[in-house]
Amino acid sequence: MRKIFAAVCCVLLLAGCAAPAGESLPPPEAAGPAEDTGPAEDAAEYAACLMIPLAELEPYAPLVSMEPDVAGMETMGEVLCDETLPGGTRVVCYWHPDRLTDPDCRYEKYWAVHQGDKLLRFAAESSGYEGGYGVRPFSNVLGQSGFCIEAPRGAAYTAWDYYVFDETGVPRLLMDCSNDVLERDVNGDGVTELIWNYHGGQFVTCAFLREGTVHQVEMMSLLAEHLPITGLPFGDLESWGEEGLPVSVLAGGRAVIDEPGPKTWIEGYLRLTEDALELYVPAEQIPLDAWAGKRYTLINGAPACRDIVYPEPDVPPAWTVLGPAVPAPREWAGQDLAGRNEAETWTGVEPPYLRMEMVSVLEGWMVVSVSHGIGANADNYVYRTHDGGVTWQEAAKLEEAGRYPCAVGFFDDLHAIVGIELSDGAPVFVTRDGGESWERAEFPAPVGADGWTASDVQCSGGAITLTMAGGEPRREVWLISRDWGETWEVEES
Repeated sequence: MRKIFAAVCCVLLLAGCAAPAGESLPPPEAAGPAEDTGPAEDAAEYAACLMIPLAELEPYAPLVSMEPDVAGMETMGEVLCDETLPGGTRVVCYWHPDRLTDPDCRYEKYWAVHQGDKLLRFAAESSGYEGGYGVRPFSNVLGQSGFCIEAPRGAAYTAWDYYVFDETGVPRLLMDCSNDVLERDVNGDGVTELIWNYHGGQFVTCAFLREGTVHQVEMMSLLAEHLPITGLPFGDLESWGEEGLPVSVLAGGRAVIDEPGPKTWIEGYLRLTEDALELYVPAEQIPLDAWAGKRYTLINGAPACRDIVYPEPDVPPAWTVLGPAVPAPREWAGQDLAGRNEAETWTGVEPPYLRMEMVSVLEGWMVVSVSHGIGANADNYVYRTHDGGVTWQEAAKLEEAGRYPCAVGFFDDLHAIVGIELSDGAPVFVTRDGGESWERAEFPAPVGADGWTASDVQCSGGAITLTMAGGEPRREVWLISRDWGETWEVEES
């Protein structure tokens, strides 16, 4: 049975036949959300359930406020900060000398290093703040040592900018941190990373080294691309320990955000590696699912779901619409058949057959069929969602199907099987690339002969079991595939 974890926007899947080999770890000391929290779950171990690759992350390129220059002492106005670092380097922050007489210089200030009777200016600022400036040394941060300047840059936060000296002795910006910063080796590579948050944890940024080059990732925004409903408990970066950064994930995501009553939050944590941002959740909570046990349909052309088991015997639950209308099949544009060529969506179409299933937090499948011609002939279209059911795209038409599906299995974001009713050899179609291409399954005798039809498909422990019915006298045969439908063998009774 597929194991599905309800997460933001929909469901995180650790399916029985597609589950990633989650690493088991001790639980973090995570603080729960401040409000609307469901019952706490005891957790003995955590498992990885989402891994976001960072391969496409571009190296960090710091913004430069000014090109360093050398100025005389007469350019220095009132001093706001004056600190001498270990080794004797003196760093100052000062107002422009004409700020009180020249309106254009009213908010101008500079950072500089004393060089005898000269000033090596390396940064400029424009603000009305008159205090809160400071300088301190740092070592082994992002693999380098230098000094950090502290500067108020807004009503709610103070920035920390890290500078290192280049080979000519000029300070160069290593990293600018847009709030109070945490220096910690969070990915275990022996190098201190920089972590800071903004707006109380709405944005959490981490700067780290990859192959000797500085990168930064805004983790909450990246996570929100996959899990739009998450939170950092109380914005507490100090809680980032060996296990990771504690976060809370809303079970059911947007599917339940407007429903009455308390919401269930699942407490997990983020871990940053050189190659990926990983989300861990309590292993025993992974089967908790807001999509499993749902019935699906199209309402006015848009996919919708509801509970199979009603919460009250005589009060069926309302359907929850998952997204806007599904686009019409591409080929309809050229078919003047019952107005198909004018249809832009499935709105107004009641398909005789529909099978929809979510297999992960973002990934879902739908096969939808409509009659074509006389009798039981049908056109069968496969759709995919990659954003949790919000939008759907046509993946393929099962060209040789001919009739309606009779056995369908969606296993993960890449693998699926669709068996067709008895007609033209009752084909069974297999995809191993997310629905972009399909091939007709080849079966061993006796099932390879015409007259056999798929009646059921299951997946357990990485093996697909396909039940086929047919033969003379009519009987059932079970076929097993351990390579996602590429080869099959008859199961011995």
